[in-house]
Amino acid sequence: MTKLTLWTRSFHPQENFGAGGLFFHGDNRDFSSDIRATARIKHMVEIYLTQAKIVSGRPISDPSSNKLIGTYEDYRDPRKQPTAIVNGQIDPYRIDGDQHCQVLLSYRGQNFAMPGSNTDIGRRFYSGVVPDLDVTNSLDIHIDRSSKKMSFTCRMVGDGFPNAESFLLDDSSEALFLAAHRRIGSATGQLAGNRRIAMASSSGKVNFSSDKFGSPLEAYYALDYATNVGGPIDLFAESGRKPTDRAGWNQMHTKHDAKGGRVRRWWLDNDVVWVRGRQGSSMP
Repeated sequence: MTKLTLWTRSFHPQENFGAGGLFFHGDNRDFSSDIRATARIKHMVEIYLTQAKIVSGRPISDPSSNKLIGTYEDYRDPRKQPTAIVNGQIDPYRIDGDQHCQVLLSYRGQNFAMPGSNTDIGRRFYSGVVPDLDVTNSLDIHIDRSSKKMSFTCRMVGDGFPNAESFLLDDSSEALFLAAHRRIGSATGQLAGNRRIAMASSSGKVNFSSDKFGSPLEAYYALDYATNVGGPIDLFAESGRKPTDRAGWNQMHTKHDAKGGRVRRWWLDNDVVWVRGRQGSSMP
């Protein structure tokens, strides 16, 4: 039995969200494929290749807190946990043939670290006034076991805030990064409404011998829609090279500046900013 695990996570790279996010604590980290890294929402989908089966895990929110108002939420209450919808299809397994798989997932969740949210009245009140964090991630993979390669295309859309990332892990916990998005707008300005604007996209082909990721990789494109108008940043141009192996491809994503420049960190996070962005398709 072999499988791939698709991770999708939303996180804030700074210690807190700034004034535009009412100073709720963030995750204080860079882009990462470490499954122990905290996130405002994280979601796992298991793709069983030999069984031709797709299994969705439960979306999880790590604890939220705000030192200024003295609140803390661990999201143990099922009514406060994020929700997810997963659709997909996978071809039957062939040991010497090809196999195609598509996964489309959407998750959403709210911040319940608010005064009084531990009561039923408070929870119902905040459910109606706190905006959802929305992300939709689509993955299309094609495995050719004759050539021992896997083609992949990923596209992520959503509110554009906060940061988001996606990656695959094989059975040996080797990673293949798929998306790295640096936030646009601010929490109070960006989260209202399911915007479905483009956030990140990538495509390439990686060696896939014995259903495990190899080193050689053919990179097609890697984009982060993170300019101040929601336009794309070409990660090849940003890093100064087009990677030719999986290690270089992953490093290009994890070294992508998660916090952003002074304007991004010190102004946009501390204002009520809304970026319309570019409408994005939810499928590759």
